[in-house]
This record gives sequence, structure tokens and C-alpha cells, in this order.
Amino acid sequence: MNVKKISMIVAVAVALTIAVAGVVSASPEVEPPIETSIITTVVDIECYGSVTEVENFKETHSTVNLTNKTLETDERVGQIQYQEDLNAQDGFVQFQKDFKFDGDPANPPNLAVEKRIGFMDDPTSLVSWLDSTENVGMSIVTQGDTDGPGGMEGLCPWAQDVCIPAGNEMIAAGSQLSRVALVSAQTKTSATTTDSPRLHHEIDARGTDLWGMWGDEAHTEGPYGKGTVSAGMKVSTWEGHDCDTTYPLAQTVTYDEMTSASGLWKFSKTMTYVAQIRDVQMPRTFPVFNLPA
Repeated sequence: MNVKKISMIVAVAVALTIAVAGVVSASPEVEPPIETSIITTVVDIECYGSVTEVENFKETHSTVNLTNKTLETDERVGQIQYQEDLNAQDGFVQFQKDFKFDGDPANPPNLAVEKRIGFMDDPTSLVSWLDSTENVGMSIVTQGDTDGPGGMEGLCPWAQDVCIPAGNEMIAAGSQLSRVALVSAQTKTSATTTDSPRLHHEIDARGTDLWGMWGDEAHTEGPYGKGTVSAGMKVSTWEGHDCDTTYPLAQTVTYDEMTSASGLWKFSKTMTYVAQIRDVQMPRTFPVFNLPA
């Protein structure tokens, strides 16, 4: 590659955190059923040729009855969705993935996925490229209740019988590599509905220098990825005023954001959504340090 002919070099770094607190509350955690599931998948591939992988995950649970089509009194429903599609053709591919789902609220996050992708196209091939798409979603719908928060904080006399109004939260985030010829990328994804609802997705993508093609004075900070990379997030929430059975609407929030880079790039983006229950957040001392997402 003649670096003097590079038409566009893009360096992108974005960090985004959304903490939505309604006029009274945002969605509380959705307690799981007595029996929960644990799913783990570990993948490690090194290949000169073609690699494909498709993954789909969806988990939904209710505190009352999942089969009916209406919310019962004090019912909460939570859902996590995840999908991944990887297709690498005629190149050198390195791919590692760690996937885990744990429905136990004592072991958050419920969903944790970490991917590492390396790809270099074959210059002798006319159809050498990599596509990778990753999506994660979290939804929580609650009719509202007066049980107050859980845990030790809920034993506090000032926190008991606190009204948690009706709420509806639909959150999604994801990233995509399209027709990429050169990349070294890492993504981290997590989602929790059973304890302190939270969704997180991040991507760090750039190039690799296996062949030493960026070893010139003009690009000492290289290498760069080549192709198209995108990452975005969508948020839609409705929050109630109180636990009145007429469900008076207090606040709506909508957010839609997308970042893309094409050509030669270094790309880093972090997206996080945290649901807060402002009126029932009691003073806490634990933990001193938060664990990584």
C-alpha cells in the first residue's frame, strides 16, 4: 500500500453515558424466577480462508405471569436480546469470543460478551473482506408497585413502602464492521435486568501491522483499520408520576445516535445506559470501587 495515496484517515473516540431518572423513577430491577439458567460459549479461531458465525439470544421473564398479554398488579417484565453475525471471506482471520448469560441477580451482569477480531485481506483475491454486526437490547416494563427497593437498603424505615411508578424502557446499542480489509477490533457487551438495570457496549477498532506496511515516518501512530466501522445507540423511555392506577405520564425520553467512519481509521466508542430510581436511592457505602462492566 502506498501511504502517500491515502485519501482519508479518521480517528474517532466517543464516550457516552446516559443515566435516565424520571420525575419520580426509572425502571427497577426485575426479580428472576426461582430457577435460572447459565449459558457459556468460548470460541477461539485462527484461519486462512473463510469464517462464519451467527448467534441469537433472547431472555424474557416476569414477576407474575409471562403468558398473558396484560400487566398484572405490581408486575414487572424484563428482557435481554443479543445477536451477532460474523462473515470473513478469503483472508487471514483471528477470532475469539467469550459469551456468558447468568440469570442469578447475585452475579451481575446477566449478559457478558467479549469479542476480539483480527482480519487481513488476501491481496490476490477479489472477494476478500470481513463483515461483523453486533446488537444488544434491554427492555423493562413495570406497572408500578409499593414494595420499595430490595436489599439491605430496603429495610430502612424511610425507604419502605416507597412507590415505584409505572415505566417502560427500551434500550439498544451495537456496532458494525462492513467490507473491512484490515482490522484489529475488540468489543465488550453487558446487560442486566435482575439488579440495577444497565446496558453497556463498547468497540475499539484499528489496524494491524503484520506486514510492516505502516513502518514509515509519516504514520508512526498507525496502523489504521480499512473499510467502514459504525456504532450507535437508541433509547426510548416513558415514566409515570406515581402509583395511581390511571398511570399519569410524567416524562418521555428518546435518544438516537450513530457514528461511522469509512476509509482508514482508528475508532473507539463506549455507550452505557443506567436506570436510576432517584427517590429511593438511600445513602450507601459499598462498594468503594466499581467493578468493570
